[in-house]
Amino acid sequence: MRQHMGSTSVLSIIRKLNEEFDGSLEFLNRELSFAKFAIAKTNSKGELPKELFTSSQSFPAFDPRMLEQALNLKQSVVEPLNQVFIVPCIFEGQLVGVLFASHLNQKWIQSEMILIELAATELARILAPVQPGLTLGSAIRSKSKAARISANQVQMIGNSEKLDQVSKMIERVAPTTASVLILGESGTGKELIAKKIHALSPRKDMPFVAINCGAITESLLESELFGHEKGAFTGAVNTKKGLVEIANGGTLFLDEIGEMALSLQAKLLRFLQEGEIYRVGGKEAIHVDVRILSATNRDLESEARTGKFREDLYYRLNTITIKSPALRDRKEDITALMDYFAPGLLNQISKEAMNSLQQYPWPGNIRELQNAVERMRILSGGTKIELSDLPLNIRNHAQLKLDASMAGAPPVEMPLEDLERIHILRCLGHFEGNKTRAAQSLGITIKTLYNKLHRYGILDKSEANL
Repeated sequence: MRQHMGSTSVLSIIRKLNEEFDGSLEFLNRELSFAKFAIAKTNSKGELPKELFTSSQSFPAFDPRMLEQALNLKQSVVEPLNQVFIVPCIFEGQLVGVLFASHLNQKWIQSEMILIELAATELARILAPVQPGLTLGSAIRSKSKAARISANQVQMIGNSEKLDQVSKMIERVAPTTASVLILGESGTGKELIAKKIHALSPRKDMPFVAINCGAITESLLESELFGHEKGAFTGAVNTKKGLVEIANGGTLFLDEIGEMALSLQAKLLRFLQEGEIYRVGGKEAIHVDVRILSATNRDLESEARTGKFREDLYYRLNTITIKSPALRDRKEDITALMDYFAPGLLNQISKEAMNSLQQYPWPGNIRELQNAVERMRILSGGTKIELSDLPLNIRNHAQLKLDASMAGAPPVEMPLEDLERIHILRCLGHFEGNKTRAAQSLGITIKTLYNKLHRYGILDKSEANL
């Protein structure tokens, strides 16, 4: 397992950060002396080394089942037998690695675990792919600071009526200061809509700051949003601006807002009402001018009625609603999207294969289409792409459509896994891609459904870990 841990230890990374940030992280280098560390980095496909899930003979020794639990829950866990603290490193919603920390003396305490999670947050920025020409320090700065976005940088591909309706709504709401709630399934491009609103607004020359509320632990999200004062908690040796302050004058995009804890929702509501924030540990109000855009794939109206989401916050966020259409509702855009992802590939696809691509319900939406296009581009080698070259789940759906008129049981030689896959896809189609309703109908949890869809090649690993 050691060869997969990366060439740089946690402590040496922190020393490098100290050099880049003038020693502002020195406390980590000093305080983390109670633990020993290892890092596992994901490959270009977002996958961790397989050995992590089958063996633990080298440092750190741990139960692989605890790693699976950490990835499924998308949060840190302590493996009790060996006292190994396992922390997923997540950058912009994507898993980029895992930090393992083995306690050298005794059991973990909360203040120590908070320090490790802070280190993992910084590590995620380092482990994420670096743009060409950027140094370690400049890459961290560019990824953690706000982005300036022009309208030309944000392309919405397609000519369907559904997309045209969204574009017209964006043009109407962009010049205003109204809060916008963007609804839609995973993979439909909700963040793209938020960026387009910002790019067409009077705030276009000011920062656009995005944060995934479901990708950061509750204990860190408040500090990320509102910042903290020096000494606010163990390890807070410097004052830190939060993303709300960084976005001052611009736009703050709260992705997966439905995942935010109720306790933090109350603080967000106060900020929206008063236009001011308090840093963690601070006593002085900081006035900010920020436009709020938010997004979710959950039914917030229903959750507000049942008390799972604050009703007053819901109405604050929901001044205007934009619905991001599922790909199955704008199938006329499939060819344009494919040509955008892989120019020239359309000329290689047979008529039978294209018909199957058009008929497939795309439960993973544009993200799934992009993955399928990339797979076809790599495997085709410039030759004709036939139905047999398509991903297995798309081929199975085509076969299911072919057999739809046939009565009776499926062929006895059909493997159980194929039967399960076909039934899940039928269920998703029946509920128009709504994974929550499909999971309820199937009698499984939403996490189990995501894991199965990932195994069938429908979702990428980061979404399977939601």
